[in-house]
Amino acid sequence: MYKQPAFNHPLLKNHTLQLKPSSLPKGMKLAKSKPASFYGFNDTCPSGTVLIHRARKQDLIESKLLRNQFRAQAIANNPTAEGSHYAIIEMVYDQFSGAYDPFYGAYAKMATYKLPDLQASQTSASTIYLFGDKNVPNNELNVIQAGWHVSPVMYGTSYPRFFTFWTIDGYEKTGCGNLECSGFVSTTNIYGPGSFIPEFSTYGGEQKYLSILISRDSSTGNWWVTYNDELRLGYFPKELLPKMDDYADAVQMGGHVYSPLNVPSPPMGSGHSSNEGPNKAAYFIQVQAVDSSNKLTNFDTEFIKSRSDIGDYYSISDDHESGQDKYVFAYGGAGGFTK
Repeated sequence: MYKQPAFNHPLLKNHTLQLKPSSLPKGMKLAKSKPASFYGFNDTCPSGTVLIHRARKQDLIESKLLRNQFRAQAIANNPTAEGSHYAIIEMVYDQFSGAYDPFYGAYAKMATYKLPDLQASQTSASTIYLFGDKNVPNNELNVIQAGWHVSPVMYGTSYPRFFTFWTIDGYEKTGCGNLECSGFVSTTNIYGPGSFIPEFSTYGGEQKYLSILISRDSSTGNWWVTYNDELRLGYFPKELLPKMDDYADAVQMGGHVYSPLNVPSPPMGSGHSSNEGPNKAAYFIQVQAVDSSNKLTNFDTEFIKSRSDIGDYYSISDDHESGQDKYVFAYGGAGGFTK
């Protein structure tokens, strides 16, 4: 664990490994983690170690591809990200209007789906994004994210995978997905970024949810990722994120897809329209923020904005407060857009 590749990053030369968060956000309780069982392999790495990504020659190409895909959502009208599309909700801190306090984290449960018909060149993701100061030039934009995606080019399969991503220059040159470059620090030997998600929802049937919490540690400033209300997987070190030293300016949640320009765009979410309703459309539920007192709190729905770049293909629907499920929204679509 102390020798993992994350510490090869020059900004982490003097970084001190943090083994667990100083505290969980108030209102958050962790369940006991289940034994690992992926692809029939009932085992974990030895105690004191972490999962390590086995580097391949095409990884650098794939990391650049993913940066281009994610850039479309973060930076409007970016010509290098053609083929990327999104349907998201967004909450932005505005120190002048007082609409929101700054964000110290975000939490949601998102329905997971297998999308078997994706082509090798396509990607479909469902993600929580946290942005640093959005009033900086694009090449200084800090973003961290976590969620699930289907990416045949990365994994050679259409099964959903848990993933993380980070960048400190608006997806231009820095950052990568999962453990493909130095940066994200792993702290568990059971699971990690890029790992297989064993359960997924059935259209019209039982829904399976992936719970993700990204929260800033009030003592160290590191941004921790907690998986399925069970595992504190690791963190994005504060040294990597100069524009997120104290808090995040904006939170986005929703779906994002990519397809080459000559290939119809892939399905998002469940692969069905967001207005089909529960058990058919994909949902985010229990959407919450972490406030300055390290407490999970509901977003003010008056200031939540929804947007998509091609509304006839991907959209947000049924966004409302729903008692025990807090704030919920449906998103996605069948795709099929070509340009």
